[in-house]
Amino acid sequence: EFIRFYMNVPLLIFTLVFWLTFLILFFKYKLVESFGLIKTRKTSIKVVASVFAVLIFLKFSTLIVFNLPYLFIKSNVEYYSESKKIGNYKDNQNGNFIKGIRPEGENEELYVIIIGESTNRSNFGLYNYYRQTTPELNKLKDELLIYNDVISPHAYSIGALTKILTITNYESPEKVSEGSIIQLINSAGFDTYWLSNQRPIGPYESLITKISLSSKYHKFITTTIAGKSKVLDGELINEFDKSIKDLKHRKNVIFLHLMGTHHLYENRFPATFNKFKDEPVTNFKSPESTQKINAYDNAILYNDFLIANVIKKVKGLNKKSFVLYFSDHGEEMYNDLDMAGHNEDIYSKNMFDVPFLLWESSKYKEEKNIDFVSERKYMLDDLIYSIADLLDINTPDIDFTRSIFNSNFKERKRIIKDTINYDTYFNKYDYLNGDK
Repeated sequence: EFIRFYMNVPLLIFTLVFWLTFLILFFKYKLVESFGLIKTRKTSIKVVASVFAVLIFLKFSTLIVFNLPYLFIKSNVEYYSESKKIGNYKDNQNGNFIKGIRPEGENEELYVIIIGESTNRSNFGLYNYYRQTTPELNKLKDELLIYNDVISPHAYSIGALTKILTITNYESPEKVSEGSIIQLINSAGFDTYWLSNQRPIGPYESLITKISLSSKYHKFITTTIAGKSKVLDGELINEFDKSIKDLKHRKNVIFLHLMGTHHLYENRFPATFNKFKDEPVTNFKSPESTQKINAYDNAILYNDFLIANVIKKVKGLNKKSFVLYFSDHGEEMYNDLDMAGHNEDIYSKNMFDVPFLLWESSKYKEEKNIDFVSERKYMLDDLIYSIADLLDINTPDIDFTRSIFNSNFKERKRIIKDTINYDTYFNKYDYLNGDK
């Protein structure tokens, strides 16, 4: 799916020319002989100088980010390193948290956290997109707390969710193994459910799956690679229905991990949601941009239907409850760049801007007063503090000044990709005015 989505004819030609040139040089200098040993000093100097010249060119031209061997090695080293840091969540359901203290009430409690995928704020109807891609949520608008300035720390799922779901952040990367949101909730006496429409198994195992396995109940409804999977998120809602009918405990938190609007976008919605077919508004007009923008908007339309459906189901249960929705990261959709997708090496504002909204039941509102400020600058690597605040979980590990829902909230630097100040970088390039 990745190759189909991102590969085009010029890139394919470039790749073929690159490898053809490499093979010609390879055999010309007879590097095959003696496991690559070069027989003359003069030839050795030529080869070494050529390699350094190519590396320097790739580095300073930034073309190294497109270099397949470099990316392959870099990605695997980083993935293995992060996997080792995270450790074994499955056998440690409460993490290293001191047992959470929270007030005991008489109400039955059900809280739902919906994690979207690759959905940006710009194409979301609730955020004044020119197309009404969220008609169902718009009907519930008066019941929602809609936050306008929430971003993700990364533009890809594993990097983003490793921070979003754990107590780690860019200031304290070493904390990645110290605990997750699920473990914190477990420590406070909740039953936790993880229901996912994403494939659980990767080259070793998905880091997100590792984190999710600390939930008391978990189910993955697909094991197929995304490019071949056409399992719609509606199937996940069916699993949600089964779960809420068979709750075993008075206090429950259910995580729904959607496939959302992940490419290929046309695989993320049924034919009945194929509404947007006209030419979309974009500065990068082409048959490809038209097809992808329309498919993306239709995927958001279906996403909207499902989120609203979950809210209505939870509302009908008449429990103390809330439904929180956000996306793990955004997606470029021919807004600032002539591309669709997400890539941390060629990034745009839309890859980090995400929708973030909360619905609360009447029983929840009776006991909890949220300090709502729609324009708070917030990054999702602080989500654990916000969830603890919503659930009234108090432990020495939790700092409520980092909760977007708290009256004591303090803004902090929002560092994306571990090195870039989001607010100063995108203000510098003035993306809102198109002055790059």
